[in-house]
Amino acid sequence: MNENNGIHRIIEALRRYVTLNLDYARLTAAEKLTVLLSTIAFYMTVVAVGTIVFIFISVGVGHLLASTCLGQMAYLYVAAFYLLLFVLLIVFRRRIFVDPICRFITRLMVKPPTND
Repeated sequence: MNENNGIHRIIEALRRYVTLNLDYARLTAAEKLTVLLSTIAFYMTVVAVGTIVFIFISVGVGHLLASTCLGQMAYLYVAAFYLLLFVLLIVFRRRIFVDPICRFITRLMVKPPTND
């Protein structure tokens, strides 16, 4: 009878251990998902506000250039600058976008190795 009680206690301790590990995994996943989603929301907001700022800056630069050269050419200069910027973003997309995002996700999901 004493052996049966010991086995039940071991099984109950094992069940408790598995339950605690599952809870820990859920909490860790929730924490990492929260960090990931809040980072995405922050950068989406920055991009939205930045886009509005760029539009106003572009119009302002266009008006400033229009006072020094033909009005239509001033806006073409601004468009050419943005076209050049667009091409550079495409050429360096891995270095500008993919690598930093990969490092962020890796740092978020994987613990660095320890020298124990």
